[in-house]
Amino acid sequence: MKGTKSIAFIITVIAAVLICASPILAQTYIIQKGDTLFSISKRYGTSVDELKNANSLQSDIIYPGQRLLIPQGAVYTVMLGDTLFKVAQKYGITYQELIRVNSLLSSVIYPGQKLRIPSTGRTYPPSGSDNSLYILGFYVDKEQYQPSSYNRLSASGNLISAIAPFWYRLSPENGIDIWEHLTGGELAAENKIAVIEQARRNDVQVLALVHNLLYDGEIDARKLASEMLATSDTRRTFINQLEGLIKKYGFDGVNLDIENVYLWDRDKFSLLVKELYQRLDPQGYKVTVCVPAKTWDDRSNTWSGPFDYSAIGRYSHHVAIMSYDEHGYSSGPGPIASYGWVENVVKFAVQNIPPEKILLGVPGYGFDWETGRVNPTYLSYSQAMDIAVSRGAGIRWDDYAKVPYFYYWNYGKEHQVWFENASSLTYKLDIVNRYALGGIAIWRLGMEDPEVWSVLNSKVVAEK
Repeated sequence: MKGTKSIAFIITVIAAVLICASPILAQTYIIQKGDTLFSISKRYGTSVDELKNANSLQSDIIYPGQRLLIPQGAVYTVMLGDTLFKVAQKYGITYQELIRVNSLLSSVIYPGQKLRIPSTGRTYPPSGSDNSLYILGFYVDKEQYQPSSYNRLSASGNLISAIAPFWYRLSPENGIDIWEHLTGGELAAENKIAVIEQARRNDVQVLALVHNLLYDGEIDARKLASEMLATSDTRRTFINQLEGLIKKYGFDGVNLDIENVYLWDRDKFSLLVKELYQRLDPQGYKVTVCVPAKTWDDRSNTWSGPFDYSAIGRYSHHVAIMSYDEHGYSSGPGPIASYGWVENVVKFAVQNIPPEKILLGVPGYGFDWETGRVNPTYLSYSQAMDIAVSRGAGIRWDDYAKVPYFYYWNYGKEHQVWFENASSLTYKLDIVNRYALGGIAIWRLGMEDPEVWSVLNSKVVAEK
């Protein structure tokens, strides 16, 4: 009877590995709480320098949940509590492959045993090499709990094509005028110029972003947009002000981020984009537009319905599709941008917008849900990692959604944290490559996994 149970258990384990193991993630290790480069190098029979070189690390700092490439031919030293199943999962390979490569007669392993790890694939999914993409980074000044985007602009400007600073919005008084909106308090004009000059040092374009978001009180953002869109005269007044801002600060163009629009203003919004393009394009200025993600043109959908992809794509240089918040503030927990959902968004988009004009919006953030509730907490990648470390939570990988997540408990309540990291980005780059999109738009600089930039550096060339 015991023998039968053992055989059943082994079969179950093998089946689980065959289902869960991902050869695309082969030769990688997910960093756990307490790991250091030194401890990992000893465990896998390599060196700190080899680990740093293989992963393009500039320092010895690593984070729980981060994926490390283990140099080929590595040897793993079995630790207390390891099973062959766990080791196979760490490397994204199959149970049988470990048995074959190490000539094992059974599944039994013991602490101190050395296991050879076969080379079975890439660290990241294929997304082409030397692929030139337009990399737009949304720029935000320091928020209450989040850092400014400035340090990321300074550190990675060579990998960024353009920034769109979150500096302007429709006036809360009438919607026609453009007012400054700064998340970190009032910012003097000379500080704006300092940001623009920093961008120029790396040949990064700067786009004047205008939005209708984050108003206090009972202000109706859709009503403000409707006032601006109402007539050719109101739209002209808005465009005149925007052109004035461009010329005052030397912006390279604009980013329209007018997200709250009435359904009945759909055609008027398309007209605004056309009139703006006809004004700015002849002068050499770039017009980019943010639009909500959708998988079909549901004109009754109050969020995505007002945006005519075809009309907007015709009169813009780039369309940034905000393919995130698949699960967000009004939903329960789940992936912010699962692989399948993002691909479906892209499949619809390329039928209506020339692929080379599309920028795939990619999130650099996470959400922390109390299970069973809405209104999650907005987190940067580093905040998500801090929670995982402080709560002793193991980072998990959803192989269907191609994103990381973890669970933890707080005051007797279960929490789910879903976020994005360098590994999830690589799958989205695969979509960008397969559909020949023009680039990506990152929300937002300073919140993302720092290893995102190692991935971009190894896979794409930022269009300048």
